[in-house]
Amino acid sequence: MTRRQISRRHLLMAAGGAGIGAALTGCVQGSATRSVGSGLSLWVTFASDSQRDYFRRHFVDPFNAQHDGAPLQLTIRGDDDSLQRLQRTAIASGSGPDLIYTAGPSYGLEFVQAEKFTPLDDYAERYGWRERLQPWAYGAGVLGGSSYMIPTSYETMIMVYNARTFERHGWTVPTNRQEFEEYAAAAQEAGVMPVAIGSADWPATTEWLVSIFFNHVAGPETIHDALTGRIGWSDERIVESIALLKDYFDRGWMGGGSQAYFTNREAELWAKLVDGEAGLYFVGSWAFTSMAPYFNEDAGNYQDWDWAPLPAFGDETTQDLYAIGVGSTYSISADSPRQEDAAAYIDFLLADPAAQMRSVAEVQSQPIPLEYSPGDFPDELDPRIRRLYDGVDAADRIGYLTWTFWPPRSDVYIYEQMDRVITGQLTPQDYCTGLDEVFREEADQGKVPPTPEPVIA
Repeated sequence: MTRRQISRRHLLMAAGGAGIGAALTGCVQGSATRSVGSGLSLWVTFASDSQRDYFRRHFVDPFNAQHDGAPLQLTIRGDDDSLQRLQRTAIASGSGPDLIYTAGPSYGLEFVQAEKFTPLDDYAERYGWRERLQPWAYGAGVLGGSSYMIPTSYETMIMVYNARTFERHGWTVPTNRQEFEEYAAAAQEAGVMPVAIGSADWPATTEWLVSIFFNHVAGPETIHDALTGRIGWSDERIVESIALLKDYFDRGWMGGGSQAYFTNREAELWAKLVDGEAGLYFVGSWAFTSMAPYFNEDAGNYQDWDWAPLPAFGDETTQDLYAIGVGSTYSISADSPRQEDAAAYIDFLLADPAAQMRSVAEVQSQPIPLEYSPGDFPDELDPRIRRLYDGVDAADRIGYLTWTFWPPRSDVYIYEQMDRVITGQLTPQDYCTGLDEVFREEADQGKVPPTPEPVIA
């Protein structure tokens, strides 16, 4: 897992703490303490120097060259943790940036409730943002009927595998539950770990699996109904999804079983995939970056890796289902005196899908979830990576990743208590009943992030 995903998890846990909302709502908009200079201010952080420099050259300098208003002034604020701590304090005092970067809708919700974000509906209509963004993405920033957040990156869960390993054993990449179980049994018989997964480096890895089984067993419509309060989390379809995940752990298919799972490290799992000691890796689309030390041209094995959508584990799911998460968003500060300039910059980013895809090819960035056409993809983009974005864009249903669409305490419950299910200390039924209690408390407090519809066709 990349540093970026880890930072986002820390932020969501912090957002659930006491006093943050009170501190924000107690501030006066338009504070005289605001000090942002003469330019349009944006505080951001980057995973690498190359991504930072690329962003300046391609997404800052061209805007400033063509924009007649206030120029964009980019301020780099360390990693996500330090950036968001500084930004939260500044926003509370009315001195924050004009454009506000957040780590996703779950994190931005507190600012919406504190009336620190400007509604974007007029700008969205003027510039046509709803038509440019994928429908689910626009919906992920809508709360109470108004748009407040524009998603600027997205991710999904996939299966990465070593094609040579599958060819050597004569295996077929599974597309449904029966095929997966046949594959997993065969892999285990051959001494190969069926699914590479482990939480030694990052305990919240468990929520990757919960996200997968919620969506690909119970189905996105069921999860949508639970997120919107139409059904409870103890619904039998949701309990069944957790029971199936527990069963696969008991069979030793997930990370080698419950004991090994908690000691497996990411570097070891990638090495097993390279060496043919593991068959599939259940991981996020950030894998295209994180696999670089293991599958690369210097090692002569870069062409060996491939990926596939997750199997349809339930009767109501299909293999072309993608559970989606928003990696980051932009909003306009309600205190900003340069809201028109801020909207113009958001529009600049949304106006050129080809530029977004060039950044994927050149510096492995995560693109804005725009409506992409074939001509937007550069020739140098790895066709395997392009296949992911083609697949997500063509999907007629989307699922929900826990770290984007669940409120903070519920999200922490999901992975902490699922670990107890894995080790046999908690039953799937009791786990889901407990989640229902925590979720309902947060729903009553208005802490559930926006939930777009699962059907997007």
